[in-house]
Amino acid sequence: MKNIIIIVSELTGGGAERVATNLATCLAERDNVTLVVEYIGENTYGSTVRTVDLKMPRNKGKLKIFWHLKLTVKLKKIKNKLGVTHSISFLTEPSFSNVLSKRKDKVIVSVRNKLSVNRNILFRAKEKWVFHKADSIVSLSEMVRYDLIHEFQANEEKVTTIYNPCYVETIKEKIREGDMSIEERRFFDENPGKIVLTAGRLVDQKGHWHLIRAFTEVLKKIPDAKLLILGQGENEGYLQELISKLKMNDNVILNGYKSNPYPYMNEADIFVFPSIFEGLGNILVECMACELPIISSDCQYGPKELLDPGSDYLTAVKDITIGGYGILVPPMDGIKYSAMDPLVDSECKLAEAVVLLLNDKGMQTKFKKKMKERRKDFNPNKITNQWTNLIESL
Repeated sequence: MKNIIIIVSELTGGGAERVATNLATCLAERDNVTLVVEYIGENTYGSTVRTVDLKMPRNKGKLKIFWHLKLTVKLKKIKNKLGVTHSISFLTEPSFSNVLSKRKDKVIVSVRNKLSVNRNILFRAKEKWVFHKADSIVSLSEMVRYDLIHEFQANEEKVTTIYNPCYVETIKEKIREGDMSIEERRFFDENPGKIVLTAGRLVDQKGHWHLIRAFTEVLKKIPDAKLLILGQGENEGYLQELISKLKMNDNVILNGYKSNPYPYMNEADIFVFPSIFEGLGNILVECMACELPIISSDCQYGPKELLDPGSDYLTAVKDITIGGYGILVPPMDGIKYSAMDPLVDSECKLAEAVVLLLNDKGMQTKFKKKMKERRKDFNPNKITNQWTNLIESL
């Protein structure tokens, strides 16, 4: 039996944290597993494994290296105390300290995003060092793997792609447990067939403003369409101001962070994903569990692998593309436009795709059926076995 620790930053709403917690629970069925968290917030994702709070300061200060050294010392103590054989870390900061604290354990770092968007020389040098020292690297998608090998010179024999699992039964249970307010329930009841949903942190990476701007064109064709945005983050003020200046307060709603977004996904008509870049786009896998038809920007990386597997992942689509499991539109450019700026081509294509899918119930039904097949590729047992085989190979 192995002694495994899984290291994450915190447990406050991120997709990587949710995956790490679920992985810990699955691996604990056969090994000793401890979830190690830099700082524990209020959300534990229902973890049933032993969890250690390292009580690290949330503010890393001006000289982050001292914060990392403190974390490294704490991780070394944990590894020595538990006799850790394998240490798995999610995201860049925990992975840096995981490698620094390496003793006799096999270090596995999980990369969840396209890292090459960061052009900072020190960041790239640090990541190259981490990938050189780690025993194994898990990439969230095939294109993240490509990014690691070609941009960070990671040893391709070390890099393994393991997708996020899709917990269909758990999501169905959370749908049944849904706690929508009376106002939210009325919102869905009064707008059948007209609700577009998106969800994610309100940060630059997610590109919500592109969808908000595109919705001005959607409303010209479908005046009673509604856009519901779930999430919180630093761009909330900018997005709310944009909505107000575009005079769409009755049609576009910022509905805040939801610890259980699945009832909303179950009730919405289509899901739109306007991200600038991703590692995979885990919410798209969750949409498949909810049988919620998807429109996504063909950003690097992930959506095309999920919605049109086997296609050319390196070349972005230039027009609306009907994939095997959803619709792809050209990538958003990530520029924060004002309400006065005219729509750019990618936003126009996004609006056109939303109108197309909202109006075509037959296409929605087709995608719902196809999703039932596609989500089998993300079966939790299959994904856990891939992690187990990787651990056994080290």
